[in-house]
Amino acid sequence: MKKCTLLNRRLATFAVAGLLLCATSSGVNAASDSLARGHALFLSKGCFECHGYVGQGSIMSGPGIAPAPMSIAAMAAYVRAPKGQMPPYSAKILSDAELSDIHTYLESIPANPKLDTVALLKDGRPPATSAPPTALIHGETVFATNCAACHGAAGEGGLGPALKRVAEKRGIDGIAAFVRNPAGAMPRLAPAVLSDQDVSDVARYVATLR
Repeated sequence: MKKCTLLNRRLATFAVAGLLLCATSSGVNAASDSLARGHALFLSKGCFECHGYVGQGSIMSGPGIAPAPMSIAAMAAYVRAPKGQMPPYSAKILSDAELSDIHTYLESIPANPKLDTVALLKDGRPPATSAPPTALIHGETVFATNCAACHGAAGEGGLGPALKRVAEKRGIDGIAAFVRNPAGAMPRLAPAVLSDQDVSDVARYVATLR
């Protein structure tokens, strides 16, 4: 009788452990699914056009909203009744569930994200210049955090003009000179935001865009 009781207890323990394991796995999968949906919505709803591909923002188009976004409640209140030039997103355009998924995605973005951690920006493009690999990597990071919000993740254009093959017209030195002394609506980022090294490296990176 005692053996049966002990066996039953052990079976019950294993059953509880199995349920906890399944619940944990289910929770992880749900969070992963929410993050993936949020990433897709961040793109399809056009959030990236003003706030950048990794939520870094732009002094021209919109504030940074990642990392460490505002609370979901504050974000929902602002999105429904925004200030400034941001258009309102009603529940018919962006549901509460979709907004929650976007918030999950923003929470997943690390501080100062490295480019190779952002799947959207990885396209396997080979460098087209003789610049050191470290300079190109740094230039790509500078581009992602300061330029992509207007010119597109791969220089395809958006709020700003396309930059693909721009080196054929301007050359690396010409690109760097334009960054230092921009024309039109482009803000002056150097030297207040970008150092000489930043400008040099981002110019070399832009020269690889095809």
